[in-house]
Amino acid sequence: MDRLTTPGWIGLYAVVGACLLLIVPLGLGALGRGRGLVRCWPAAAGPAVVALLLPRGWVAGLLCVPYLAGCLAVPVVLRRERLTAFAAACLPVAAVGLLAERAGVALFGFPAGVLGLTAAHFHVAGFGALLLITLTGSRRWWRFLAPVGVAVVGAGFLAGRTPLGQRAGDVVELAGAAVLTAGLWLAVANRFLTALAVLTMTLALLYAAGQVLPIPHLDLTWMVLTHGVLNAAAVLTALVVSWVRRPQPWSAHRWSHRIGAGRERFDTASAALLGWEMHRRAGAHVTPDTPAAATGLRMASSFGFGLREPCEVLEVVRAPGRTVMHYRALPGHLFDGDERFTVRLDDDDAVRLEVAVRSRPVRLLVRLFGPVVPLIQWLFIARCAAVLRRAPRSRPVVVEPAVR
Repeated sequence: MDRLTTPGWIGLYAVVGACLLLIVPLGLGALGRGRGLVRCWPAAAGPAVVALLLPRGWVAGLLCVPYLAGCLAVPVVLRRERLTAFAAACLPVAAVGLLAERAGVALFGFPAGVLGLTAAHFHVAGFGALLLITLTGSRRWWRFLAPVGVAVVGAGFLAGRTPLGQRAGDVVELAGAAVLTAGLWLAVANRFLTALAVLTMTLALLYAAGQVLPIPHLDLTWMVLTHGVLNAAAVLTALVVSWVRRPQPWSAHRWSHRIGAGRERFDTASAALLGWEMHRRAGAHVTPDTPAAATGLRMASSFGFGLREPCEVLEVVRAPGRTVMHYRALPGHLFDGDERFTVRLDDDDAVRLEVAVRSRPVRLLVRLFGPVVPLIQWLFIARCAAVLRRAPRSRPVVVEPAVR
């Protein structure tokens, strides 16, 4: 095997870094499994990404230990279905290769380049591509060709370190590459893996054959920069598509903010809520001619970029110590769901804004940013609370029946 040059190492670390941060959470998200593990994944992957930026040594190796622990947990989460379980079992292999390469340990006599390539191979082809085959839902026999190919390529790495010699290892790798390529091409024809370019697997076959036969092929650095980068990008893109197309779960959140004290603050905050002034000052565009909130009122707000959010007010409550506005999203909104805003005057004279949100993303744009949506909602509610905390005294809002 030829050696990686500096550009090759940069490309390899870029591929591995993308795998650390994205492939596992996207794969689990597309399957709808392991939500707790997905939430904790940045804590495991983050130190390993930092390790990629450090020189080889025990510090970089230690930073990869949390990632290895996370990868060991994935097979436990995905242990029920054979192909999925095999895909998950590839992750600890990738993590061990990464840890050894970063620590500067020649594990089983393998040089750093082979260990780094092992980490990339078992992330992209082993975990990512096999999960995509699982997501096609196909039950045909050829879905097992790809995992067999992944395993045979790994066996080729090992065979090269035995008394059989490197040439025997190259032959085994060529056989594995052929089986893996056939499995992926059949999966593409089967309907889902269209993002996996035929070009990249052809390059892999030519490289593997070039280690055995005197035929033209790219060197290892160019293989990383072409086959490696494009394959990783294709798998990541396909996982993103699978993730955003999955059935969207409902999420429910509640927030409470103290916004002042006293009857006057309560009346002022109630007026700002029902008159849409809170929304306007918090950053949402609500036209000036929008009537005050009333049951049955249909209105639309916007945060710019041409994204209208039509809503219908379901309930308005005005009581001595409580003001409520409850509305739901209408078709065309970024979300499906409802929000309930409550301004409350407590017995201790404290005034609070309480918000309950139940939602699930509808549009592709929101699905893509799904993990940060609760943070954006929290920031908007915090902004609303700040607005009500500083709202100037205004005349009470007269709530009238809405005109449909």
